[in-house]
Amino acid sequence: MPCTNCGKEIPANSRFCGFCGSKQQLSNSCPACSKVLNGNPRFCPYCGSALSSQPAQTAQPYATATPPPAPPAAPIPPGEAFAAGQYTASIVSPEATVGVGKRFVAVLIDGIVLSFIGYLLAMMTGQTTGAGAPAFLWFLILLAYYVVMEKMYGATLGKMVLGMKVLKTDGTPLEWNDSLIRNLLRIVDALFFYLLGAILIWTSPLQQRLGDRVAKTVVVKKSSLA
Repeated sequence: MPCTNCGKEIPANSRFCGFCGSKQQLSNSCPACSKVLNGNPRFCPYCGSALSSQPAQTAQPYATATPPPAPPAAPIPPGEAFAAGQYTASIVSPEATVGVGKRFVAVLIDGIVLSFIGYLLAMMTGQTTGAGAPAFLWFLILLAYYVVMEKMYGATLGKMVLGMKVLKTDGTPLEWNDSLIRNLLRIVDALFFYLLGAILIWTSPLQQRLGDRVAKTVVVKKSSLA
């Protein structure tokens, strides 16, 4: 047992410490009446119960305080986490995502850009019927425009103008397969003048169309990353 004065280990039930010589304050409690007893008596002076089988307990010199729990870490703002490369599943909040209105305007801007490219292609090939090889080439250019721009820059020209960025749902930039899947499914989302895509966005907590849901991507406000 430890000495009540210096804390060094001494034989159990010792009345004096062999290191500092201090008298040990022995205490015990009666198992019958729970009274606190001094020393190591054989019988309880309060109720008369035998105490010979009860070992004396030495009062501890001090109690070790339990350290308080550490305060929870402060959440990292999305912009700082993105810049530092610290991505978590919760970095993209619903408040940071972009709804139908601004995304539709971005589609119109991209449509103007792509229409101009299509016009130049028609002028070079001399075919303006919208069929055959030039039409297929224009489709490949359209697909490449969306896939490359969103992979390399996180946004098409329309999204850049309106301050939007495409990310994965964990906050990381898109990989090539993410951008490809997202934009291949644009064909489905664009049905009925993007009505299907709009319905899916309205019914999604993170405002995701079909391409976003399958590729696990979201469109966010660029200001939420600053």
